[in-house]
Amino acid sequence: MRTFDVDRMQASEEPAVIAALGRAFFDDPLFGYFVPNLLHQTKGLLGFMSGAVKDASPFGEVWVAHADGKVAGAAVWLPPGAYPRTPKREVMTNVRAVPAFARARGRVRESLKLLAEVDKAHKDVGVPHFYLAVLGSDPLFQRVGAGSAVLAPVLERCDAEGLPAYLETQKESNIAYYARHRFEVVRKLDRPPCPPIWTLIRQPA
Repeated sequence: MRTFDVDRMQASEEPAVIAALGRAFFDDPLFGYFVPNLLHQTKGLLGFMSGAVKDASPFGEVWVAHADGKVAGAAVWLPPGAYPRTPKREVMTNVRAVPAFARARGRVRESLKLLAEVDKAHKDVGVPHFYLAVLGSDPLFQRVGAGSAVLAPVLERCDAEGLPAYLETQKESNIAYYARHRFEVVRKLDRPPCPPIWTLIRQPA
């Protein structure tokens, strides 16, 4: 495992963070289903990640792992009270994410239904919590500890402050990874023909 320098995102590195997250999701099954064309998918991923990062930035909980002078990975968190989003934030997030679904064509309706189900499941958490909106490591730094390093600051705060952490994942293989950080599956959202989404929660130590 490598050593990473981890700190809150600086405004000047926002483009590098968005790009790294876009690369991290190059093989994501959900994006692969909705936008099979790889060129359109890459553009869509950048729009989606831009929306998530810009929405979370004002709360100061976008954490970045650095190595070799590069952004190795990032964790985009929303603190307690920041979700559900206000109507204004929701509109802005959707506008920024338009490129992610603009090429989905006939699958837009399916995606909206799935996202509505994801949103409902999140609201069912019912207690203040940190929400991990996005976690990703640049492919150059995957499987060498970048993700764990960038998760650590907020997970340590969750334990210290007695707060749960919540997330969703589209990859079944990620469940074992998150289990190492004490996340447990809450439910599996299965709406064929869309790929499933798992929701997970981590109770404080």
